[in-house]
Amino acid sequence: MTDQSQPRSDLWRILPGIAISLIVLVVLFILVDWKVFIAALEQANYAFLLLTLPVYTISYLVRSRAWHILLLEEPPFKQVFLIEQAGYLMNNVLPFRLGELGRAFLLGRHGLGFWRVFSTIVVQRVFDLILAAGLLLGTLPLVVEVPGARQIGIMVGLAVLAALFCLYLLARNQERVLAWFDRLGSRWPRLVEIGHDKVASFLEGLSPLTDFRRFIRVVLWLAASWVLAIVSHYLILRAFVPDAQLLWMAFSLSVGMLGIALPSSPGFIGVYEAAFVSALSVFSVPYENALAFALVDHALYVGLTGIFGTYALVKEGQSLGELFRGVRTQKM
Repeated sequence: MTDQSQPRSDLWRILPGIAISLIVLVVLFILVDWKVFIAALEQANYAFLLLTLPVYTISYLVRSRAWHILLLEEPPFKQVFLIEQAGYLMNNVLPFRLGELGRAFLLGRHGLGFWRVFSTIVVQRVFDLILAAGLLLGTLPLVVEVPGARQIGIMVGLAVLAALFCLYLLARNQERVLAWFDRLGSRWPRLVEIGHDKVASFLEGLSPLTDFRRFIRVVLWLAASWVLAIVSHYLILRAFVPDAQLLWMAFSLSVGMLGIALPSSPGFIGVYEAAFVSALSVFSVPYENALAFALVDHALYVGLTGIFGTYALVKEGQSLGELFRGVRTQKM
């Protein structure tokens, strides 16, 4: 692909996500009663936001601790935390949701290697899917009586568990997998030449899965981060809906995580708000209050991760442009 055609190709790839975000935003704002919405913003109890800030920050520190364990605690914890925040910043401002690749690139430069770090991020995301599916499965029967809801939740949970089991098998059989990959050289020698070291590094990054105690520690730290996330989002919701219950946010957060998986512009604009507004409608939360909560909640997330992420990039001596170019060079 030529240098001229690559930007054009990237533009076509990002346009569908931008279009979805614009459509969702238009729908959200068409439905809003602006007087009621402004009143919801004016009457909110913003003292809850002050309570949220420390809980929000601690939840990310706890989450970074889980990643630190997956990395066998080799890099300094502060570095792990800041680079994770840089990943969130990249997701907020760069196309193609490059945050995961970006933090693998940043941390991989410190002697760990891109593919080894990236494999730990894959494991972390799989664990998140398991916890999100479990949260949805656990709260859905308490929220709505939808025929087959429990069965669907079980199927999703089993699918994610199967994915985790596949990662476990890869981790337990690294030599066999690498030997199988090398045998591809008889048919695709160029593939093996380029990919051998990267596949080996990726498999090495899965090694923590074979240590049961480490496995449990990762699960517990990630679960704790989810509990703190629920509490922090709940406190923000209380600012706009004083009688909100913790169950509402547990359910809404699981729905929200599914919502941001949809294609969208950088920063999940529109789909983030729509997911939370839709989830809160189940509890008869007024539309304008739910939208006000979602916008403030999203702004707080972008603001905090932006501050930490910017500081991380300065510490790493990287700009977003340099990081974008660096990530694009990491190809199999």
